[in-house]
Amino acid sequence: MSPAAPVLILGAGINGVCVARELILNRVPVWLVDTRDIAFGATAKSSRLIHGGLRYLEYGDFTLVRESLHERDRLLQWAGDEVTPLRLHIPVRRRTGGLLAAGLRFVGGQDSWLGRRLGRNPGRGLWTVRLGLWLYDWLAGSRHVPGHAVHRTGAASGPAFPPDQFPWHISYFDAQLVAPERFCLTMLHEIREQAQQTGVPFEVRTYHRASWHNGAIQIAPTLDANQSPPATIHPSLIVNATGAWGDHTLRELAAPAPSLFGGTKGTHLFTAQAQLREALNGEAVYAEARDGRLVFLIPLPEAVMIGTTDDRFEGRPEEAHATPAEIDYLLQLTNEIFPQVALQPSDIYAHCAGIRPLPSVDTSRTAAIPRGHSVNERTVQGLPVLTLIGGKLTTCRAFGEEVADRILALRGEARIASTRDRPIGKQTEGQPPSTTQVVGSLADRTGHSRATCSAVWSLLHGASESVLPTISPQAPLIAGTAWPRPFIEWLIDHEWVATLEDLVERRLLLALAPELRRETLVDLAETLHARRPTLGTVEQLVNRTIERLRTDYGRTLPM
Repeated sequence: MSPAAPVLILGAGINGVCVARELILNRVPVWLVDTRDIAFGATAKSSRLIHGGLRYLEYGDFTLVRESLHERDRLLQWAGDEVTPLRLHIPVRRRTGGLLAAGLRFVGGQDSWLGRRLGRNPGRGLWTVRLGLWLYDWLAGSRHVPGHAVHRTGAASGPAFPPDQFPWHISYFDAQLVAPERFCLTMLHEIREQAQQTGVPFEVRTYHRASWHNGAIQIAPTLDANQSPPATIHPSLIVNATGAWGDHTLRELAAPAPSLFGGTKGTHLFTAQAQLREALNGEAVYAEARDGRLVFLIPLPEAVMIGTTDDRFEGRPEEAHATPAEIDYLLQLTNEIFPQVALQPSDIYAHCAGIRPLPSVDTSRTAAIPRGHSVNERTVQGLPVLTLIGGKLTTCRAFGEEVADRILALRGEARIASTRDRPIGKQTEGQPPSTTQVVGSLADRTGHSRATCSAVWSLLHGASESVLPTISPQAPLIAGTAWPRPFIEWLIDHEWVATLEDLVERRLLLALAPELRRETLVDLAETLHARRPTLGTVEQLVNRTIERLRTDYGRTLPM
């Protein structure tokens, strides 16, 4: 293969971006192409946890848990601005119970007669949970977070569980990535800078489709004919990193294959209800309902995220939306754990649903579907096509490394750089300064208000140091926000923004923010329209975004 021939990566979610990062660092040219936006799919609809997969222990997947825990700690070390420790609490109802059922799951006997019978009386007792967490801590061997601890309900700080239902709760640590959409962009900024420094070709084309054309690959725009003219490339190979769209992508590439994906749907709810936030006390909950179903309650800066479902889904991934039954189910679980909060449907200001790119397997229980990652390799018109199956936020770097090693082998090239001990973006190793310290320093040096510095820092982190000084402190703010209009212009110019939805959902993270008004969308649309006038009028941009917020996030905006 010619060293000048690029690798074509289809899919700009977390896995595609991590593969691109590995390749550019190893001087391999890359075209990163997506029919939608960066981080459009499961990346933006995830639980936003960086975790080892505690429940995978019951299915005997020690390899995945060990890898996930080590990658968790690696992200805590090298991405400390965006990945932060999170303490979770597991409330338990009794001392014993669940050990035999867990043992059956461990040996694959959950569908046996005994396994089904035990499944009718779920409930992991104190000793079963402690055993699992002891294994979890042992596999982690972490220097970055403490081990688990047992608490008497009401006798220590933590969530306000009802003591008559949950006499104990056990705390343990994982980590949180509040904005995986921004994490992808952080890496893309790094990749672009690395490519420019080393002269390695790197192209990002969102809202473009790849198709065969006279023995080559044509990359053509799908959103706006004025985006860019079609390009024809001769890649050395293709990486199908389109996640739950993977089977659809193979069909579009005329690469017939048996179904590789059997995705499950994950729904999340978002609430700013004061009673629930107070009950959580700033920490997360991982709880088992009386019927054995599991629920996460995860604090966000201004809200609480509740999730998640894990049901089979047969449609196209972009058609996945939260249903009334799923919303009721998650509300019921939340109120079972915290009956004092009495969470109502009216307390839910947003919801979303995504499809996990899991492998197609024959099992009656979605929880038993393997959660690791793998690569399917085939040849299409003489080109290797690598399809990425599975993967999750926690192991994105390791998956990217594994895929890049296979690509380098196919190209006959040696690895010259590793990401294992490399900071991500402008971040540095170890615990960063507190946000209060950083924001105060930025405000003192740039003349911007602390509110503006905090708002910009929450999105750009280390890159704020170079962006904020270029913006006048007297610049007008976007209505209802602390972001100066020139900052939004910078995002549009530097972060591959093509639509108002891109800006609202995946650059500014407003789709899941508790407060969002139409006047904010109008200001953002006017800013975008000044730079992308062919996308439509300001009113058209705003109306399209409001409709998407309604259908995909269940939001109705106040005027």
